[in-house]
Amino acid sequence: MLLTVVGFSFVPLLVAVGGGTESPFLFTAGVSLGTGLGSAFFLTVVFGRALRSRSVLSLISQRLLSWSLFLVIINQFVYSLFAWSTRYLDFSVVTTLFETWPIFLIVLTAILYRAQARYYKITPSMVWLLVTGFVGFAFVTTSQSGGFGNWDDSQLSDTVIGLALVISAVLVAALPAFGFKWGTDLSESLPDEVVGDRDRPLVEVCCSLIAFCIASFVGIGLNAGVGFIVTETISMKSLAIAVASGALVMAPASISWRAANMLTSNLGINALSYATPIFALLWLFLFWRVDVARIDFLIIGAAAIITANLLINFEAEVRFGFKALILALWACGTFVYLRDELLVLLPFGGWLWPRETYLGALGFSATVFILLLTFRVARVAPRTQDEDNRIFALHRNLELLARRGLIAPEASGHLRAIDGSRNAEELRRAYTRVKLCFVQAAAADLPVADRRLLANAETQLNMMVHSRQQGVDFGELFSLIIFGGSTVLLSLLSRPEVSGWTAFLYEVFSALFPAVIIFLIVNVWDLHRDRANLVLATQEGPEGYGVIFRDPRSRRFEQGVSVVIGLLIIVAYAVLLWYKWIG
Repeated sequence: MLLTVVGFSFVPLLVAVGGGTESPFLFTAGVSLGTGLGSAFFLTVVFGRALRSRSVLSLISQRLLSWSLFLVIINQFVYSLFAWSTRYLDFSVVTTLFETWPIFLIVLTAILYRAQARYYKITPSMVWLLVTGFVGFAFVTTSQSGGFGNWDDSQLSDTVIGLALVISAVLVAALPAFGFKWGTDLSESLPDEVVGDRDRPLVEVCCSLIAFCIASFVGIGLNAGVGFIVTETISMKSLAIAVASGALVMAPASISWRAANMLTSNLGINALSYATPIFALLWLFLFWRVDVARIDFLIIGAAAIITANLLINFEAEVRFGFKALILALWACGTFVYLRDELLVLLPFGGWLWPRETYLGALGFSATVFILLLTFRVARVAPRTQDEDNRIFALHRNLELLARRGLIAPEASGHLRAIDGSRNAEELRRAYTRVKLCFVQAAAADLPVADRRLLANAETQLNMMVHSRQQGVDFGELFSLIIFGGSTVLLSLLSRPEVSGWTAFLYEVFSALFPAVIIFLIVNVWDLHRDRANLVLATQEGPEGYGVIFRDPRSRRFEQGVSVVIGLLIIVAYAVLLWYKWIG
């Protein structure tokens, strides 16, 4: 995916050098020609023998008239629409809106592969990280001289047309997801003698590339036809640049992009595309021209993009709490750095507290928050540990009772369903099944000692399920959010009237303190989510089901990466604030 990003980042430079904005459709037709030739060359080298097989050609021909392939062909208009929209809107505005396409691609791909459960689910944390990456992209874009200032609202018709074109480009850019599915279906239909000893992911990449290659050659005629209809003209130099760009840049980037999505189960890697403008600015700076008006915006945007991608692709921490800390460090640091510019937009223009009362007011709010937090943690953490111990002890007792023939062996399976329950209905169903096993066992004529064992196990079950039924105490969380939120707002929206070194230290404190408060609030919520972690193993071994012993060393690298990310964010904003107040 990183190779893909580097390849796609050359597009703005190549469009600028080749004059693509003057003839968007004819230029895109040349790119499609080069891309098709480059993809065909790759397929010939890697998959040539299979493509000469009559059975493979027959399977491909049967799928030519399909909606999936038709939608992939429509994708060939993506850069035409993109270049066309720049005639009506500022280039940076168009680019910022266009780079939302990875979100649509991820959602669409997840829907298409939902039945196969091939990719990780789109979790709320992934959505937040994608949004953070997009916000970072917006900062990178607005760091250029154009920014959003050239959006002229007086020209309403041009604005509407430009928005319509760029939104169409965003939706069209997500259509290759259908090509992925088309390729997967084709690869599953290939006979074993054709696949041979190749890895299945490589076969899927080649099959999805077949759809892209077909669409590229069809796209030549479609884009050229539209270009001639609207009377576009293009020089031989621009056409040569377009064809070379497609063959040498777009084709390798498209191949590596498809390989990245086929070789992983994490669709979040597509968020790396937000890093495209960083490389694009570098190429424009080195080989063309670029004017970065706000270097601080570029740093803030790059930090957001890098942070979002590392957290998505390293899965830095099982809990969302630590991810929330890193995101809060970036968000609070950004707000504090831009606070003087942002607060002037508010009616009250921000608060400047007397220096002698600022820390006292902040400390009072933080003290109440810490007292509530301590009370909450002291209640929730022991209960979670107690539930883990009870479910393990009950599991071992049920195993012993089943071996002695006192209870049905299915009882252990129903207990695992209790362990894995995620809501009240799942818990109720699993509990009912286990209770039925106890009822059936009690109906038999058993000795007093065995009845006592069953009764003891049933008591353990009832106590454990009753504890798991205790949900989140929203009253406590609401109180935490009130005082935690007031502390965060007080830190962010106000500061003492100081300058120089004192202001620098106050603002570093104002960036770090609310981020830690946000982390603590989310971490308390994660204490409740700990109860959703499985205690019992889900795969049966030689000695039956056992207990999951979590190895802290298994995630040491990921956690180390998280700490490094947090430290780098702190250092980056400390440098920005130092230049703001001292440098």
